[in-house]
Amino acid sequence: MVEEAAEQLTEYVYDRVGDGLRTVVIIKGDNHEIKYLNDDLQQGYTKEAYTEVVDTFRLKDPFLSPGLAGKPVGERRALIHYHENACVIQLPYSESETILLSVSRDAGQNLIEFIESCREIVREQS
Repeated sequence: MVEEAAEQLTEYVYDRVGDGLRTVVIIKGDNHEIKYLNDDLQQGYTKEAYTEVVDTFRLKDPFLSPGLAGKPVGERRALIHYHENACVIQLPYSESETILLSVSRDAGQNLIEFIESCREIVREQS
């Protein structure tokens, strides 16, 4: 069940990054269910504003990308979104359900450093 997976994910990530965990939310169809939302975000977002942010992560195509089956790149395992204040990781649970988790920049520092190095190469060439 997606709720159990989200709860286990919340425990795992919180154990690893503590207060660096910002949010864990399940996206199902047109709805979403918040499993974890840190105090700063609770104070910083109205319910409507939070819903708007979650809506930006809704996928138009199925997450599991059956069209990639058998291709060298393989199936889609996760999406990583790098924002000014957070790293957001979107994980598939089923064709219609994803789990979105957000960690602070500090918690995602290794990933951010790698992405920034890649971006610098691109910027130098443009």
